Amino acid sequence: MSPRDIFLLPNLITLLRFFFSMYLFYYYTPSNFNSFTLIIIIALIGLSDSLDGIVARRFNLVSKLGVILDPLTDRIVFIILLIWLSSFIPLTFIYAILIREFFVLLGSIYVLITGSKINVSKKGKYGTVALFVLICLFVLNTTILVPFLSQLAVVVIIFYFYVAIEYLYNLIYKNG
Repeated sequence: MSPRDIFLLPNLITLLRFFFSMYLFYYYTPSNFNSFTLIIIIALIGLSDSLDGIVARRFNLVSKLGVILDPLTDRIVFIILLIWLSSFIPLTFIYAILIREFFVLLGSIYVLITGSKINVSKKGKYGTVALFVLICLFVLNTTILVPFLSQLAVVVIIFYFYVAIEYLYNLIYKNG
């Protein structure tokens, strides 16, 4: 890992997302914004989550620092975002996500300890997008009624857990 890795564009995007989010979550509350602005903020955080990986792969800027920094930042920012928006999101949804993230953390520790490699899954990307869209719908639901939101949340959570279980299965049985 080179100290210059921190200046690679994907890592700068990741660090920008982290510091912007921490600043936002510390100095503001969701009540400082209207629903539309909150949805834009959530979308920008979600898009930057994807952008760093796209830039890294597209321009061959994948680094050891980025391999650790990006998923760590993703988890931290996402969990704090859920807590920050907890007045909009049912607690059962938040608890389900926290449980899932705990298992992902265990898998990440396993990867670090064993040096295993896990491939990025399109299902994982779809799950993350669905989750960010769902969070936007929870915020929107405070302004206009979003029909079948609870049922949609259950489907997204099940899919999100399925993806995590598939990652863990592939990690343990196909790599180990």
